Amino acid sequence: MAAASFFSMPCLLLLLGVFFIGCSSATARRVTGDMAANTDGEPATTMMERFQRWKAEYNRSYATPEEERRRFRVYARNVRYIEATNAAAGLTYELGETAYTDLTNDEFMAMYTAPPLRSAANDDAAMTIITTRAGPVDEHQPEVYFNVSAGAPASVDWRASGAVTEVKDQGRCGSCWAFSTVAVVEGIQKIKNGKLVSLSEQELVDCDTLDSGCDGGVSYRALEWITTNGGITTRDDYPYTGAAGAACDRAKLGHHAATIAGLRRVATRSEASLQNAAAAQPVAVSIEAGGDNFQHYRKGVYDGPCGTRLNHGVTVVGYGQEAAADGAGDKYWIIKNSWGKNWGDQGYIKMKKDIAGKPEGLCGIAIRPSFPLIQTYEIWDAVHGVHDAPTQLHYAV
Repeated sequence: MAAASFFSMPCLLLLLGVFFIGCSSATARRVTGDMAANTDGEPATTMMERFQRWKAEYNRSYATPEEERRRFRVYARNVRYIEATNAAAGLTYELGETAYTDLTNDEFMAMYTAPPLRSAANDDAAMTIITTRAGPVDEHQPEVYFNVSAGAPASVDWRASGAVTEVKDQGRCGSCWAFSTVAVVEGIQKIKNGKLVSLSEQELVDCDTLDSGCDGGVSYRALEWITTNGGITTRDDYPYTGAAGAACDRAKLGHHAATIAGLRRVATRSEASLQNAAAAQPVAVSIEAGGDNFQHYRKGVYDGPCGTRLNHGVTVVGYGQEAAADGAGDKYWIIKNSWGKNWGDQGYIKMKKDIAGKPEGLCGIAIRPSFPLIQTYEIWDAVHGVHDAPTQLHYAV
């Protein structure tokens, strides 16, 4: 009996140990079961560790454990997609984890793009009838910039000239059009007046009655509004909130940190005209920004997939060509986006340029470009024998 009692205790402890280990494993499976799902054989701990590192890098947290489990599943699917796409042969760009890797593509597009404008079909009708810079046929349409000469430099980067402010973040407001509008006004002010000032997107979101705030807009209308208003104020004076439906702060409508004299729309479906315009200053464009590859773009020359349902406003701040031994590297546009520095290549994307058979350009980039005009004066004093007051007005294009 004593021997039996002696040996029964270790057996009992062993059984209890097995029981508790089994309970702990079952509990762990319940906690991580959803998170471990759909990892295609990759150890759940490895993907979870990546997710935790990603959360720390982008300062991401979730309101509930259920939401975190859901975001983990989305993140895991996106990571697998990114890795499979990068492994494909012939890709001219690379995907990677960004601040938006925990979003489905539908969620991403709903948050960071706007529905295509109903008037998009008018882009061609309004412009193809004009083939020179002589002036508009319809007095209600702005003059069109058409220039297919071969005199533009082989490459331009307005960032290197100090004509581009830092990448900004529109947040969950469909105000991309305001960011691209402000970017081109900031650029021409620096180029012609020598001073780079960050201007107010929120003034456009709140006060531009030609566009629709967080529900979308288009740069050429916003440029028209700035012209009519007499100018636009600084971002410091009218800070960005990304909030929809706020009343316009009318007291600041007269705070003009920058003024423009009008605008030009670049001839539609003419990348040559767009290049010549971009050689002179940054240009606002509309593109179709959608699909998983665009969401997860990290670096390289993006060549699609995308269509021409214009749902996002961005800024062309230059163009260039990839180096290649045979001199036939991909030509590209340098695009400043408004999704913050944690997307793409520090907030930028290179988009393939001059694709044969695509006069509209990749993602429709050449369909709806526009840029501001600025007044410059030649001022001479009596010492030079001319005038001591502005007498000559020039439109910078």
